Order: sequence, then C-alpha cells, then structure tokens
Amino acid sequence: MALNGDQAFDGYRLPDDYLSFADEFLSPVKERTVGTFVSTWDIDNWSSLSESKVNGPSFKTLDHTWHVILYPNGNNETNQVSLYLTSEDVKNGTSTSDICAQVILCMVDPTNSVRHIRQDFNHRFCKEESNWGYNSFIDLKSALEGEDGVVVQNAVKIISIVRLIEDSTGVLWHKYYNYNSKDMTGHVGLFNQGATCYMNSLFQSLFFTNLYRKAVYQIPTENDDPNNSSVLALQRLFYNLQFSDTAVSTTELTASFGWNSVDSFMQHDVQEFNRILQDNIEKKMTNTPAHDAIKKLFVGKMKSYIKCINVDYESSRTEEYYDIQLNVKGCKNLEESFQTYISEETLEGDNKYMATEHGLQDAKKGVIFDHFPPVLHLQLKRFEYDMLADSMVKINDRHEFPSEIDLEPFLSDSADKTLPHKYLLHSVLVHTGDLTCGHYFAFVRPSKEEKWYKFDDDRVTPASLQEVFEANFGGDALLQPIHTSAYMLVYVRQSRQNDVLAPVTEADIPRHLVERINQEHLFNAMVEKQRSEQHLYMKVYVADLDSFWANWGTGFINFVENMPIDPPIVQIKQVLRNAPLRTVLQAYSFKKNIDIRYLRLWNLANRYNGWVQLDTLFSDEDLDLSVETVCQRISDHPSLRVFVEHARTDSNGYWFPPLQMDWIMVFIKLFDPVTRTLRPLGNLYIPKYGLISDTMDEILTTYNILDRDMGIDIYEEDGPGLAQKLKAHMKFNDYGIENGDILIIQKKASQTNDFTVVEYVDFLNNQIPVLFEYKQELGSLTTLTLSKKMLYSDITLQLSTLIGWDPEKIILILPDIYGNPGRNVKTVTGMTLLDILLLAPRNNVNKKLYYDTLPISLSEYESMKLIQINICRPTLNQIQYHEQLLPKNGTITDLARSLHLDQPIRVFSAKYGKLERVYKSKEMISNNDQLTLYAEIVPKEEQYVGEQQGFFISVYHYQKELTQTHSVPFKFLVIKDEAFDITKRRLQARCGLDDEAWNKVRFQIVKGFTTKTLNQGKQKY
Repeated sequence: MALNGDQAFDGYRLPDDYLSFADEFLSPVKERTVGTFVSTWDIDNWSSLSESKVNGPSFKTLDHTWHVILYPNGNNETNQVSLYLTSEDVKNGTSTSDICAQVILCMVDPTNSVRHIRQDFNHRFCKEESNWGYNSFIDLKSALEGEDGVVVQNAVKIISIVRLIEDSTGVLWHKYYNYNSKDMTGHVGLFNQGATCYMNSLFQSLFFTNLYRKAVYQIPTENDDPNNSSVLALQRLFYNLQFSDTAVSTTELTASFGWNSVDSFMQHDVQEFNRILQDNIEKKMTNTPAHDAIKKLFVGKMKSYIKCINVDYESSRTEEYYDIQLNVKGCKNLEESFQTYISEETLEGDNKYMATEHGLQDAKKGVIFDHFPPVLHLQLKRFEYDMLADSMVKINDRHEFPSEIDLEPFLSDSADKTLPHKYLLHSVLVHTGDLTCGHYFAFVRPSKEEKWYKFDDDRVTPASLQEVFEANFGGDALLQPIHTSAYMLVYVRQSRQNDVLAPVTEADIPRHLVERINQEHLFNAMVEKQRSEQHLYMKVYVADLDSFWANWGTGFINFVENMPIDPPIVQIKQVLRNAPLRTVLQAYSFKKNIDIRYLRLWNLANRYNGWVQLDTLFSDEDLDLSVETVCQRISDHPSLRVFVEHARTDSNGYWFPPLQMDWIMVFIKLFDPVTRTLRPLGNLYIPKYGLISDTMDEILTTYNILDRDMGIDIYEEDGPGLAQKLKAHMKFNDYGIENGDILIIQKKASQTNDFTVVEYVDFLNNQIPVLFEYKQELGSLTTLTLSKKMLYSDITLQLSTLIGWDPEKIILILPDIYGNPGRNVKTVTGMTLLDILLLAPRNNVNKKLYYDTLPISLSEYESMKLIQINICRPTLNQIQYHEQLLPKNGTITDLARSLHLDQPIRVFSAKYGKLERVYKSKEMISNNDQLTLYAEIVPKEEQYVGEQQGFFISVYHYQKELTQTHSVPFKFLVIKDEAFDITKRRLQARCGLDDEAWNKVRFQIVKGFTTKTLNQGKQKY
C-alpha cells in the first residue's frame, strides 16, 4: 500500500526503528558517517495551526541545533503541506563551517507509527541555504482525508532523521555560491576561452611540475613582447597562477600562438599541442641557463630491435621519446599496457627477417626501454579508429592505474639501475563525454603529500582518492557505460621528487617579470580608480588649426581616438562636469603659453553629412556655464567638442576679424592634380553675400601658392566623396556656405582632362588598400591603394605598371579560407573591386588577392581549362607536377598530346590515397578539388599480355592502419598462373623501391574492412 505516489507502509515503527529506517532509505555515500539522530515533534491540534509558518521545537545533533519549519497551508504552493529542516547554527552564523547531512522528514500517523509519509534529501547547510526541504511535501487533502491520511484525530507526528556526514574534501554537495578557490585550496584555476579546457588541464600539470616552471623562468625574456613571445606569456601565466587571488586568463598566451577567437573554440589534440609547445620552449632554451632542461626532465630513450633466433645477429635503433602511448583496449591496468608495449613479435615462416649476411631468418621483433625520465608523460589511447564504424571512437573500457608503479621490469639489461625506478602519480588528465562533445579537467598532487586537487577550468576543489582513481578508470561498455576516464597520466620518479617538486620561490622568478607585472597591477589599479570616478568627469575634445593642418584627407578634422600620432591631432581632456567651460580655454592657454585674450572658443557640431565641423562661437556667458550644462544645451553628443581660434597677428599686434552677420569663417584646402594631394591651408573670413570671383584674389593673396595668371577653380567639399564646383559669378550664399564649411581650390583645369577635385574626393571616399601576392613567388607582397569602384581591367592596369607585365595577361586569384591561392576571379562585365573582395572568404581581413602572369591573354585563358596533374615516370615514386591548358572540351587524348607523351598513358584519379577512377582516352577531363590526378605510361605487360590472360586490381599503400594511406595508388594486372614472387618483382619495379625498402613491404588482400595476409613465395593466386 503506497502513500503520495512513492511512499509506502514498510513495517518500520517510527521513531523507534529510525536507524534501520535510515539505513534502508538514505542513499549510500562513500564519506564517513559521523552519527544518525532522530527528533519527534508532536502536533496535537492540527486545525489550530492558524499561522502560515510554524517553527518546531529545537533539537541537538552533537554540537548542532536544528528545528523543522512547517507551512500547514503551503509555502507559495496552495493546498500543499510544506516542510523544511533548518540549521540554527548556520543561520545564526554561530557555526564556523558548513554542515553536510542526509535527512529524512516524515509525517507519521500518531495512532499507528507504521503509517507515514516520507521525503529524503542530501544537503550542504550553508550561509546561502541554511534550510532545505519541500514546498510540496504532500497534498493537503491527502494528508487530512481518506485511508492514506496521516493527520488522524487532528493530530500528527513530524519525525526528523538527521545523519551527519564528514566533509573530508570541504566541497561535498557544494553548489559553489561565492566559492573562492584560493581560500579553499591555496590555488587558482584558468578561465576557459570557449574550448580550451584541454589546454587548461595540461598547463596546470606543467605548472605544478616545479622544476619545469623554474626552467621556463630561466629563459631570458627581458626584451620580449608578451603578445608575440609564447615564452614570456607562459612565464606570466605561471607567475599569475602562483600569486593571483582569482582565476587567470590564457588569452595572452593563445594570442602569442597566433590564435584568434575561432581557434579558442576548437579543441586540439593534447599530445600534439604539448609536443608543439615543448618544441617551441626547447628552442628558446638553447644557449640559455635552461639549456636541455626539457630533455633532462621529460625525455627518455627506447630501443627498437630485431634479434635473430638461430644466428648471432641483432639490428637495433635507439630513439628518444617525450611521452609514451599505451593501449587501453585489451589491457586491464597500466602494468599490462607496459607489458603489451614491450611484447615481442616473432618473425617466421613467410614473414622471416632478411638479416644482412645471413639471409632470411626467424627473429624476435620488439621495443625495450633504455631510460625513463624524471617526469614521465603517459598517453592512454582512449581515442582510436574503429574499422567497422569507419570513424574515430572513444575507448571507455576500464583501465586501472596505480598511485605508484615500479618500471624496472620494463628496462633493458643494459639500462642504469643504480637507483630504483619507482614512480609516483602526480597528475591525472581526464576527459568526460564522447568524441564529438566533451570536457577536460585534471587532478594534480602539487607536493609530496597525498593531497589531491581537482582543476576544472576556473574552479579548484579538494579531491578525494576515490575521485582521482576509481572515478577515472572507466567502465565496461555494456554493463557499466562510463564516459569519464583518464587519458593522460603524469608520474614522477620517487628518487627525484625533491628536485622536481621543490617549491618555486620569488628568487627563482626573473626580477624583470615581477617588476613588469607589479607595474601593470599599479596601472590597472589606477585605471580602476579612474573608472570608479569617471562619472564625475566628461570628455572634452579640443581641436585647433594644427588639427586641421594634420588632416590631408577629406573632411575637417579626424576625431579617431588612439591614433599613433605625437602630438595627437585632437587633445582629449577629462574635465570635471561642474567645471566652468572657461577652464578648458585656460588649460589650453597655459599649455600653449598664449594669452587667453588672444583665443576664442567655437563649438564643433555634427553636420547632416556625418562630419564634425565648426558651428557657433561661445559667448562670455557661455564660458561661465558648467561644461555639462553647455554640452546638454548645444550637443546631442555625450562629449563636448570645441575648436580654439587664434587671433591674427601683424604689425598692429593681435586682432580678431569682426563678427558680423554677413561674414563667415571657412577653411581652405589646395588640391594638386599632379601629386594628387589635398593640402590644408588654413581658415579665412569671407563675405557670405559676396561674389565668389572677388574672393579668389584674396585667397591667392593670403596663401600665395598659385600663379594668378593661371586662375583657380573653387569647390565646396560637401560630404564624404562629394564636392561641387562653385561658379565664379555666383555668391557664397547661393550655395548655402556657412561657418566651418570647407572650400577646395585647384588651378583652373586645362582641356586635357586634368584630374579634378570631384574625382579625387570620390576616390578618397572609396579607396581601399589591397594586398597583392604573386602566386609563383609566395611571400612577394605588394600593397596598392585602389578605388572600390575600379573594374577588373583597371586593377590589372595598376598591377601592370608595378610588375612590368601586359595587363591583358594578368589574372586575379581569390584566397581560400586558409589564406592560400584559391579559385580564379572570372571577368564579369561591370564587376568592381568591391564585388571581387566580397567573393573572398570572410576571414580575408587584410583584403588580400593573389595574381598570376599568363603566357596568353586573359580572354583566351578563360576559354580554356587548367588541368593540374602529376606525371609518374618512369616509376610511381618519381612524380613531376604539371599544369596544362586544354580546350573546355579537351579529352585524355588532348592531354597526352599536350604533354608530348608518344606512348600509351593511363590517367587516373585518387582520393584519400586510394584509386578513385581510370579515365578513357576520349573522355573529357576536368579538375576536382577532392581528387588528385595522375598519369603514367601503361606498363608493357598490359600492352602485350592484355586482360584476356589476367584481371585488374587496385593497389594502395598504408601503414599500420588501413586509413593511414600514403604514396600513389595504381591499377595492376594480375596475370593468371603467375608465381607470386614474379608478381612481387613487377610490383617492386612499378613502385620504384630498392631492395632494402621492398623487404619491409607486406601484402594483404583488403575487402571492406577485413584483410588477409598473402604468404610470400612461389604460390599462385
């Protein structure tokens, strides 16, 4: 019989049987139980509970005090009974630590202690959650009525069973509200940039390999740029991990790798990433105090050998390794993986070994270790290729690893065994998930103590031994599917622990690094202070005539901030919002050492054309107003922008032109059509209603830059890319010329179609720098500033003057997504440079195009097709790359003729190292990006023997795995009744391999995903 769905009458009498009751219904935990306690609250008059919230009596469990909270009519849930347990110590702040407990709350029939409703939970009682329970403990109607009701005769017992659990790690059932890794563990984590958890786990392991950290610190980096120096960025990362109070960013380090945000969202292979990183660090260590540090720390030696059984001959080769890849599949533990690694293979029968001077011999082939490094990186092969699935899969099989392992049994007899080869586990790098979606984290033992921590990106927590070992062994794929398992183990040789894990002190850290980071902290603190006070200030942009003179482009003044110009074009001041506007003029006067009486302040405002230009003169009354008030009155911009006008000076002293209604101040530029430059000249007061022709003389007199006899044309610069010519007989007012407008003068255009202001400002508005690279000489870069409106022929004309080639024989090529030469740009009527750039991949931020020179005109070239083919002659391993132009409907025969091959040829394509198809002589041929084209002379046996005496098969090469293909696949004639030895000789001649290389070749028949090894000899197939 059940109550409330999952509640049952189970025979236990409460509270008498509370211990057995708790043992059955509380979920088992691995942590130690401190004690189990029970409390009973007798409610004799349920209907009298008129309050919405009722607190039960307090009760003790060792040093902790509790009480139950009852909402008889529900807490935010109508028609429900709500029930919670509260820790009074945690709520009142009298407990110095959180309390972990398993709790059963029961409502019991007072007339029959077997009948009850129960709910149970595990909870960490903490400051943020000092009580826990259920909004809907039971439906009120069910509790009061019917056979299942537990409120009987208006009474009920509320039983609380509390089992206290020891929190050995300090994070049991933690929800990480306001969690501080540094306070809890003394260590900090690394922020995840998107998919960099694999990298974070590796860096934490390397960081706590203290001898490695010291070696990295020994590399000189005083003059390095952290954005371009991965060593300096790694040093800074290590320093911050040691001294920061919060999680550390890796963006500086990944930026030094040349990564962008896209790379940070792509997971890389950890082993490959570590190898590339250590290679780079090792190169930087050359000829420094850290020379060979990585080799001494991580590099071991192994010997590959083939030893004859019946004669005294052995061939061996010793090589270094940085890590060891061990099988997981078929191995129950790490020791078995090592045993499998060094197991011998017997070469016998048709697989005998060709021993120099001894011929074919039975032999043993294997690998043995000569030396294990102080720090041993073991890569567990959790990711393998599945032939049946034809894809990579994750191996989640159970594979145990010990806290310590003796590796001496795996050493060669000649190895140095003076000191024991006992290794202690230092780090466990873990992957959870599957091949396509997963997460990485690490467990690290930072010191010789058996104290482990879990490093999960930006969070660091204490870890139990069960979390480190059992939880990461994996499990049976069918009986116990577990998707979390160790994929990399780091062991430290016990005899070297004191060296490898010796603490890193400030004396080990370069002084320049400490000083630089401290300076950055001070600067960041100053910036933070400014940020906290910035609401008191506002920006004021102060421009003057120098600002105008600095702008040789379009418009009035360039207001772009942070331009690399000293002094800056526009002064940017942080001014107190309540300061009078006059203080801006006073500060300018002081800096320029000019009497304030000879300065006037103008407002700069947004124009309809999008430019910021001169607007109105501030009055004396305006100067007494606050900066914020002035800005709000006259500007829709959050900052104030002003222009400082200097008084004119002559023999009579300083003076300002009189401010009259019909006089306006304009700015003058000079355009030179020869040099194609737009030079700012200055400001000038002109009569608004005066004739334009009358002002021409004043301009020539004022600036004395053009011959009067030549005459000038005047244009108004009216906006981005816009200019209009002003007619001399008109008045300035007729064109709406106002204060701050820009006039451009040019010597009067001749009849030879001189480049005009109108054309030039249009060019400036549409100009774009384009990077060109010659396809035949990659690395030869040229930048041309072109107009977006240029046509294909205009672009090639510009290129031709630079490279000295016929513009009609230049072809433009788009980059591919990787920045390499991609597809050709086809000529389309009306296509502009902008259209071409839009065809390039989005990551073409440098506006880059490739180009190539052609032996024929582009129009002829586009009427043909380019075939890229590899010619294999006289053997398949001697390849010559060719590019051939053929007519659009060109065939294999046309290709052979263009290649000047007078013998029968076979043209075939390959994909992923396997033969895709063989083309017929009259078949049209074209390029396919997914296929590689080959051509070979048809072997003589095919020409003279023919298919009637055999059959054709396809042959391809692979190494170890069927997917690891290499070399050129080919079509091969199997001749009936031919001995396999002769077949092999034909295959050897076809492949072009010498005897030594050929002796290493084995032959298998592949059908689908199954293989069958061919015996070598005189058998016929």
